[in-house]
Amino acid sequence: MKRVVIVGAGVVGLFCAVRLARAGARVTLVEAEIQDLSVYAPGASAAAAGMLAPLDHAPSPHSKLAFQSLDLWRSLQAGAEWADGVRFDGGILVAANEADAQAVQAHARALGRAVSPLSPSQFRRRTGFDAKLDHALLVEDEGVADPLRVMSGLYMQARALGVALAYRHDASEIAPNQVATFEGGIYEADLVVLAPGAWATDALKAAAPALCHVSPAKGHLAPVRLPPEFGANLRAPGFYLARRREDCVLGATLEPGVRGGGVKPERVAELFAAAEALLPGAVVPAGRAWTGIRPMSPDGWPMVGDGGAGVLIAAGHSRNGWLLAPLTAEIISAYVFAQPIAPEWEALSPARFGAP
Repeated sequence: MKRVVIVGAGVVGLFCAVRLARAGARVTLVEAEIQDLSVYAPGASAAAAGMLAPLDHAPSPHSKLAFQSLDLWRSLQAGAEWADGVRFDGGILVAANEADAQAVQAHARALGRAVSPLSPSQFRRRTGFDAKLDHALLVEDEGVADPLRVMSGLYMQARALGVALAYRHDASEIAPNQVATFEGGIYEADLVVLAPGAWATDALKAAAPALCHVSPAKGHLAPVRLPPEFGANLRAPGFYLARRREDCVLGATLEPGVRGGGVKPERVAELFAAAEALLPGAVVPAGRAWTGIRPMSPDGWPMVGDGGAGVLIAAGHSRNGWLLAPLTAEIISAYVFAQPIAPEWEALSPARFGAP
């Protein structure tokens, strides 16, 4: 039986733990923070919007992987402890102009995915907004996860599968076959997986130099009230809106290189100003805003594979940590069990960035 120690209990670490345990591995999950599912806690996963939006404006060599991961979300939902925390109501993408709308549709067709224009009246019926928009597109393959509900469900899944969960254990030394913590824990393993988000310590970077490629980026989100008809995500220049299981959110700013500093009212005001310009009077504040720190890779796509010293990493997911978590777990499982790595998965190897 493979023994695997995973460092980091965000959504990526939890998905990896569940996937590996299901495949027969004996998994230990080590996390420096307490188990605090709150948008105001340090963990980036809980503070995220949970967007599952694989179609971007610009084509990417990895676009098919994004839809592959969305398909995994769908296949894993039935019977999962977190099933009621995920919605697949599609998305509405508001293009800047007709040329942009045509380019998005061509990109979707090339990927074999359905995207169709929405007339102004169709947009109003689907969203409850009175605004007249000329370049709105309906994206069928899109969803949203409620981070707090899904993470609590993943935690229950992990426990049910026998994963040992060591919260408040901060890794002090990492080797390919062992993790030691400042609290005195020694965790032996056949393989170690590092999934630290934006919080890689010097010890983790020493064990996996590829983590030096990850940089922080601060994002603001705010709870809002939206019309009851609003269900599908809405993504537009400067902001997005999503209805989750318990709330609706407006997001998200992006400040590369910024790790802390609390909520900046001017950044939140920028989000509301962008929403107000497109949807006058329709997006109403509903509480206190918060921030999250995204782990950014140089190209915005995750690094999954050998971190540079015999330790596996699952890091640098940038804006798409929630979307790509199930796919990341599949790739990590293939590495752990020495299964063939598909070329499109190999393309996410940290080696693509060279030595840090």
